Amino acid sequence: MKILVVGSLPPPANARAEALQTEVVGLLADGHIVEVVAPSAVATAHQYMTATGLAGCLRLATMVSGFDSVVVQLQPGLPVRLRARGWERRLSLIAFAFALGRGHRVQLRLQSPDDLPGGPDGAAARRVWAKAERIVVGYEGLRAGLISSIGAQAEHVVVCSSPPSQVAVDDGRWGEDADVSAEDVLELVRKRAARERRELGEDASAHFAGWDRLATPGSAEAEWDLSIPRTRKPIDLARSALAAADRRPWFRPAATAARIGYRSAKTLFRDDPPE
Repeated sequence: MKILVVGSLPPPANARAEALQTEVVGLLADGHIVEVVAPSAVATAHQYMTATGLAGCLRLATMVSGFDSVVVQLQPGLPVRLRARGWERRLSLIAFAFALGRGHRVQLRLQSPDDLPGGPDGAAARRVWAKAERIVVGYEGLRAGLISSIGAQAEHVVVCSSPPSQVAVDDGRWGEDADVSAEDVLELVRKRAARERRELGEDASAHFAGWDRLATPGSAEAEWDLSIPRTRKPIDLARSALAAADRRPWFRPAATAARIGYRSAKTLFRDDPPE
């Protein structure tokens, strides 16, 4: 089957991301074609959602067609923004239920109650649960609470995820004659994620926490790769060093001071213009 997985794989590593990674590896091991879409711009994925909350739910509605199954890991921002008020939460859940209704064989995953702002209760939330063929939760206590919210009729739908120790991974490969391991596939996905982050570098509005610690596209070659023969003036090296310092918060004040000092010296020693 061709399966759409919506959620954030590591990095960063946390219980929710690792549980979803176990799910993805299991799907790959069963021979399914998996496409991962992440709400987080730093997670491993084939592609990324540019919006979360209500807008993200509406975007999801345009993505689910063409897949035989849809797996969604609930997390803050999908379907509900972390700081969403009551009316926004209801609208987001209604839009999310609409998006899920356009998909096939929907599986919802809820690792922790904190992953769904506002909790699993309410009429709008029940619309969402009703669209799921299967609901996977992180632990038994959460399962009991969710069944209490949805109703006893959903008892057969809500299941606990298997602990990682119970997942049969063998040697990390799938299929009897497979030439590719699950780790190989995840590495490929990581490379695609890195490429997406480089492309995001052209859009200043896409910055996120930790952005300043990521390499600027082309900086490794443009600034530090001196093995390539080229003619560079001292002023070019100085500009490259200042550009590198600008991307590091600790060195940014020194770079600013250096520029001011250079301009002041240039003004001071500049020859007077001829009369």
